[in-house]
Order: sequence, then structure tokens, then C-alpha cells
Amino acid sequence: MKLFVKKEVWRPTGCGSFVFLILISLIALGLMSRFYPFLAQQKPVSQPDLIIIEGWLEDSELVQVLAAAEPGVLFVTTGGPVALGGALFKEKDYAELTTVRLLAMGVPAGSIITASAPKAVKDRTYTSALAACNTLKQRGLLNCPANLYTLGAHSRRSFLLYRLAFGPNASLGVVALDSAQFDLEHWWQNSLAFKHVVVELISYVYVQFTRWQY
Repeated sequence: MKLFVKKEVWRPTGCGSFVFLILISLIALGLMSRFYPFLAQQKPVSQPDLIIIEGWLEDSELVQVLAAAEPGVLFVTTGGPVALGGALFKEKDYAELTTVRLLAMGVPAGSIITASAPKAVKDRTYTSALAACNTLKQRGLLNCPANLYTLGAHSRRSFLLYRLAFGPNASLGVVALDSAQFDLEHWWQNSLAFKHVVVELISYVYVQFTRWQY
């Protein structure tokens, strides 16, 4: 009776290990380079009547929105309570704060619809989407073609949640804005960009697994 068997085991040499590591690195880099284009979904509708703005966008990103807006469109500002220093502002949520910023940038008051969202511990984007949906429904504008403007890798997740809130028949598109702070095309080279893309990738996967609850 044999208790042990002798086997020949193949293992890479030092040179082989180096080549294997290079191949793995190239594959990983190729995959990483595809994450951002996938998450930063660009699917705008042509000639929208409404531009929906996520209220946490920075001023430089609002400038991009205004530059792309066609004459006569209505701006819909969204967002819940201001998370930091809210007691210092007259405006208590991001929707109201962005309305004020748009006014300061020269947008007429009659061209802005403020869709304030309630406080949400989770699903803040979906809560904002529902608030925008209800506000537009009250004004009879829910079926108007609209584009959602958001930042970079947040685009695909926001678009999914807004479509779930607005319903399958809504004429809704999405535009992913560039960041003035960091290069999102090469997101792995910057810690803030890395965090932005990785967090959004994880969040998008989470939404896909839990979308049945919306």
C-alpha cells in the first residue's frame, strides 16, 4: 500500500513569472480603461424641453450645463437637504441651492423648476428622482423630453434610477459631464478620480442586484 506518490510539478522561472505579471497587468489595465466609458453613459435625447440637474454638481459643471442648453429649455434642479453646513444657508436643500446658483449665472427665474427632495438615509438619488418626477407630474410636464445632467461615472446609475422613477414611457436621456478637478479618462492615476469611479462601479452593481425594490 502506497501512502505517497511522487509528482512532477511545473512552475514558472523568474523570467516566466515576469512575463506572466506583465500580461496580467496589461489585462487589468485594459479592463480598468473600460470602466469609466461604461459608467459615464452618454445617451441624450435631441431637442429636450427640460434639463434635469443633480443639485450637488459644482459651479464649473453648471457652466457646462448652461453652455450646452438650447434657448427656451426649462431647468429642473434636484436634491435633498444640504449635508454640510445646511444651518448656515437660507436654502435648505441642494435643489434650492442650485436654483440660486443658476439665478446668479443669469438664468431667468421663470426658466427654473425647483424639485426639492426629502431627507433620505439611503437611495438619495432615487429619492431625488421621485421628487423630480412628482414635481413635473404636478405641472403636466412629465412627458416632455428631458436630459439628466450628472457627473462622470455617476451617469449610468443615475440614469437607471431616474428611468425607474419616471417610468418606461418617459422621454429621458442622460449627459455625463467632465470634472474640472481631475482627469476621469485616466482615473487610476488620481486618488479622487479613483474613488469616484470605484465607488460608482460598486454602487451600480448594488443597484442592479436590488432594483426589484424600487
